[in-house]
Amino acid sequence: MLDGRTLVGRELVGGAPGPGDGRPLLAALDDAAAGPDLAGTLASLDEAELDDFTILEVLAAWERVAAWAQAGSARVLAEMLERTRGTSRHEFVADAVAARLGLTRRAAAQLVTVAHGTARLPEVADALAAGVVDRPKAEALIDAGRLPDDLRREVVAGVLPDAEHLTAPQIRARMRRAEIEADPDGTEARYGAARAERFVRLEPADDAMAYLTASLPADDAARAFAAIDDAGIAMRRAPGEARRLDECRADALTALVTGGLVTGGLATGGLASREDVTGPAAAGGLALGGSPPRGDVGVPSSPRRSHPGAGIRVTVAASTLLGSDDLPAILAGHGPIPAAMARALASDPDAVWQRVFTDPASGVLTDVSSRSYRPSAALRAAVVARDVTCTFPGCRVPAATSDLDHVDPYDPASAALQTHGGNLHALCRIHHRAKTVGGWQVARDPDGGRTTWIAPTGHRFSRDPVPQDPRVAARPRSDRPCLDRDGMPPF
Repeated sequence: MLDGRTLVGRELVGGAPGPGDGRPLLAALDDAAAGPDLAGTLASLDEAELDDFTILEVLAAWERVAAWAQAGSARVLAEMLERTRGTSRHEFVADAVAARLGLTRRAAAQLVTVAHGTARLPEVADALAAGVVDRPKAEALIDAGRLPDDLRREVVAGVLPDAEHLTAPQIRARMRRAEIEADPDGTEARYGAARAERFVRLEPADDAMAYLTASLPADDAARAFAAIDDAGIAMRRAPGEARRLDECRADALTALVTGGLVTGGLATGGLASREDVTGPAAAGGLALGGSPPRGDVGVPSSPRRSHPGAGIRVTVAASTLLGSDDLPAILAGHGPIPAAMARALASDPDAVWQRVFTDPASGVLTDVSSRSYRPSAALRAAVVARDVTCTFPGCRVPAATSDLDHVDPYDPASAALQTHGGNLHALCRIHHRAKTVGGWQVARDPDGGRTTWIAPTGHRFSRDPVPQDPRVAARPRSDRPCLDRDGMPPF
């Protein structure tokens, strides 16, 4: 719904809140459209008197008001653009905005992008005004992917039901996939033009630091980061090492570029063991009986070249490799890439392949099991490939660099199978600690693959599995849990 009133994606769980608490306020917030009346209600509240559940809902309501205000800002800026259209002033509207608001020209240009886009796409304008999306998400809907307005409108209509609970990068990934599917030839032409603009730049920063920035083709960037990541992890695992992993990666980049790191030393430092974390085609051994649905899906890994363990993973349908179609492939850590890029990676004679099976409806990888506490290399690879990132909603930390956590804590006294894909998921260290000591609870649906997190406030948040079959696009979630419309709230 675009009226901002449906609290989708979360629900109350037992014990929060009870009689005499914030139920009337929750009902009022739920019924109020984003706008000045809601702002007045929120401004009148004493935050210190709110229970834990309600205060998080009040925060969400303030964000709806902020999005409503951003929609007003976009309308005004769109009027400025329209008034100057066809004049020499039009080119410098962003400069006027930057000067007035104390912004960089780039930040002002982003406001112009949203203003221009919401004028062209009223669906996005309505969603912003209703508080369903904020400005960064609106910008992703407007600017991600090179789509004509009529096709973009169709894609936006499919994304909006989920937009409140998608991050801006997730929205951009969906828009890029739609672009590749709708116009594969144009995508290839634009990739060629963009590749010609690749660069490396050095930008000074404070405290005698600097930013080294590179704009590279996605496959080259993934390969470079894989080499840096492997070298950084090898450093981090060295006995007595005190540097954080990010520090090790930074030092590894310098050493690799300047020739201060030798391959032999890397292998001795433990890079060979990276096979069980991000090894080639980290999806092997995935089969739960039956034949592969609708054809196999191949997962090539880039060649190791001079740094053993430094590989990337790309998932591509067999039909695409054979040239029967041009479905987008999935580059781990990046998202959709054109079919031609995937074919180029697959044609490398050193690429390592593994065949994986996916659920025919969801596109999610299937499962393998183990009786031991520690997952095998094949099982670890399967879970990493399946989860893609940490399974906390919105978290983008790669599964390959996350912990593997037992959803239901491992019981060494039990004879039951506990170390299997249905009871394992990837958690970054922060969200692993949130589950262990932060009061968060988590459950995983073994059939559908959805992970549900329960906050200490009583809210539920869910994270859907990531389709890894390029033939299966993400589907709108029509079955999101929500607050009961008649019995606010359900207990």
